[in-house]
Amino acid sequence: MGKGKPGSQTSKYNRLVTVFVALGSFTYGYCASVIGSTIGQPGWYSYFNLPTQGEPGYSTTTTHAIGTANGLFSAGGAVGALFMMWSCEQFGRKVNIQLGAALSILGGALQGGAAALGMFQAGRFVSGMGIGVLVTVCPMYLSEMSSPFVRGWLVGHHAIFLVFGYMLSAWVGYGCYFATKVNESFAWRFPLCLQVLSPLILLAGSPWLPRSPRWLISKGRTEEAWIILQKLRESPDDPHNLVAKEEFFQTKEQLKLDAAKLAATGYGIWTAVWKKKSYRKRMIIGFLTQWGAEFAGPLIINNYAVILYTNLGETGHMPLLLSALWLTTAGLIYNPGGAWLHDKINSRRGMFMFGLAGCLLTTSLLAAMTASFAGTTNKAGNGMGIFFIFLYLTFQGTFCDTTMYLYVSEIFPTEIRPIGMGFSLFGQFAATIILLETAPIGFANVGWKYYLVIIIWCIFFIPIVYLFFPETARLSLEEIAKNFGDEVAVHVNDATEEEKMKLDKALEDADPTKSDQASQEVKELEVGKQEA
Repeated sequence: MGKGKPGSQTSKYNRLVTVFVALGSFTYGYCASVIGSTIGQPGWYSYFNLPTQGEPGYSTTTTHAIGTANGLFSAGGAVGALFMMWSCEQFGRKVNIQLGAALSILGGALQGGAAALGMFQAGRFVSGMGIGVLVTVCPMYLSEMSSPFVRGWLVGHHAIFLVFGYMLSAWVGYGCYFATKVNESFAWRFPLCLQVLSPLILLAGSPWLPRSPRWLISKGRTEEAWIILQKLRESPDDPHNLVAKEEFFQTKEQLKLDAAKLAATGYGIWTAVWKKKSYRKRMIIGFLTQWGAEFAGPLIINNYAVILYTNLGETGHMPLLLSALWLTTAGLIYNPGGAWLHDKINSRRGMFMFGLAGCLLTTSLLAAMTASFAGTTNKAGNGMGIFFIFLYLTFQGTFCDTTMYLYVSEIFPTEIRPIGMGFSLFGQFAATIILLETAPIGFANVGWKYYLVIIIWCIFFIPIVYLFFPETARLSLEEIAKNFGDEVAVHVNDATEEEKMKLDKALEDADPTKSDQASQEVKELEVGKQEA
């Protein structure tokens, strides 16, 4: 069987599980962006007695209310992500997918049925907790279920479905804008109530989801893990289930090795993530990946698109239409294209740096157009500003959005993956709290100069990625350890053909759930090279 073809690594069952779990990613996208269309609905302003743009009090009362809505959502997300550091290891990935779905349902109901601004803001916080859970656990789960040959595409479903959520939110908001004259309350409440649909489906179908084999192995539930892994990797091209046996054996041996290494240090796992050099490096890189991608500006442009388009001379329904079209290009072209490219280009670092450079260029040009033509009747200048908003997404959606989740789901070993991913996603929410709280006030008071936050950050961050971020493509989650200076117990995808043949011969007739038998077979054939 050897390395096999990419198609032989992933069963139809694996693909179905991936798509279903990506409903959690869809939930994140819809819930995170629904505020973008909400602030374009006249009924929302009138119901809560908030001045609209151009009216007295807008730059104080209204911008602070919008900033608070986004800030509470991000704060809830930060709480949810931090909770995953403990809960995902304690209860597993599946239980926390269910928790995130339940919180998202509650948060959506509170917002859609809000009788006062305080109730609306409470719903934003609860919804934020739900998506903080989902945006952490979904890519983690997808990564642990995926083969290294197609991990870019399968984990990329997180970014694809995430932007599908953005897209639906934008089009629903645009359609409901025209219902304002008929039913002002429906126009802003219906998009908010729709937040509950995808998490409701996810929660209802979740009992049939398999648990993560890596989590099961780490808990000693090897027989259950082996049954699931066989279903994920089964293929007519692999009658002896060698791909599943390789992955199962490698995961089990790596967990054993890492546990022994950790015990030798005398650290507990929560201490080791900061005191062990290779773990500390992963924690910092994971945090910076999420923080850095957010400071490149995607949620500023998405959540405040209505304000940006209004500043560039668009009025009425046009800001909502342009926002919906903007997200549609991401959903149908850029994010799927980026997920596909990851398994073709095979360089997470290269794609991330290219995307950041594109964000830097397009944001600089958008700032120039806004500085020169915002508030004027120059249609060509304002049109170019809108063009650069669309061009920005070519780089951000294709190269950054897919990479930021894929990369952090890969770099952590199984024993600290929940801690690492929770901390990394906390970095995303910490960044969005700062950016989304300050953006409406910044745009209202300093205009185009607020874009300098994105521009300066990208100039600083690109060299950081180049100098310090290791490559992870086409390696199993266990083999990535070598790029952080750790020892790998068993080499599979980076082994020579001779080593692979010996390993496969040892595993072909072995019972994978009997660790001693498989280990002895491998040792006798001297398979695997140990790296310090």
